[in-house]
Amino acid sequence: MTTVRKTATVLLALALSTVSLAAQACGEVMSRMGGALRYHAFITRHPADVLIYAGPQGLQRGDADRAQFHDNLERAGHTVTVLTDPDALAQALSTHTYDVVIASAGDMDTVSAQLAKAAREPALIPILPHDMPDPSALRERFPRMVSEDASLNQFLKSIEQSMKARKS
Repeated sequence: MTTVRKTATVLLALALSTVSLAAQACGEVMSRMGGALRYHAFITRHPADVLIYAGPQGLQRGDADRAQFHDNLERAGHTVTVLTDPDALAQALSTHTYDVVIASAGDMDTVSAQLAKAAREPALIPILPHDMPDPSALRERFPRMVSEDASLNQFLKSIEQSMKARKS
């Protein structure tokens, strides 16, 4: 083989290997695309039985907002129950085991009193109102507290973290 022919063969092999690397990288992106799309429609890895208590002190959202919040949590994979009456809360907690209870910070005393009678205590996620003067004491008791203008993603993240903590 002549030197020119050897050089041409080496250059051709180098060119082909460069093209195949680019093709492999392109295919890699296409195969990972399905994993990235999963975040557009959040599906939980840790489904929870969620109780939303919209008692007298809180959850100032309207019925339409509450229904949409309920539907979005269910789309994420959670089982959701919404209660507005303290007696219904007492009965629900005595007959069913919930993983997470979401309620207004003002209703936490009512919820905590009912949970003292429950067989297994769920994780509590209080909703902090804007006008609460000093939330630091409440924040110490409930580290997964969320503000009342929190997005759905913040609630989903708090539920997911609570469930991970319970599983470990």
